[in-house]
Amino acid sequence: MSTTTTSSLRASAPPQGTLYFHAGIPGFPRAKAFSLRPWGNEPTPFKVLECQDVPGLCFVTVDPAIFFPDYEPRFGAEVYQALDAERDDGVDVLVILTLHSKPEDTTANLLGPVVVNPGTGRAVQAVLSGSGFGPQTPIVKKV
Repeated sequence: MSTTTTSSLRASAPPQGTLYFHAGIPGFPRAKAFSLRPWGNEPTPFKVLECQDVPGLCFVTVDPAIFFPDYEPRFGAEVYQALDAERDDGVDVLVILTLHSKPEDTTANLLGPVVVNPGTGRAVQAVLSGSGFGPQTPIVKKV
């Protein structure tokens, strides 16, 4: 399957239920309601974000702390307002992965993290323009 697309910010895992993106996600404005479920039947840090509005649209996500322990994105007030969240520790962060035929070529979109208010299920895909983060950051460092 191929997909596109802070320490204090990772309070807990996002809820296993419906996440709602009021404005859709970049590139998919009709994609507003998503389910979030584990990827596969075995315990895994990976989750599938599956759109309920656009059949066949899904993304593989992961908590960025697993591969990028120093990743600490900063969000503007508009993100917290959209989530109805007041503080950094009230949101969870996921990054969307792009899978390749070789697992070691998998990349993470650090430029556009998914930010979730676990209490309400509201979510946004923030775009961190000017942050220096990239949309295709390898999860495995090349030697």
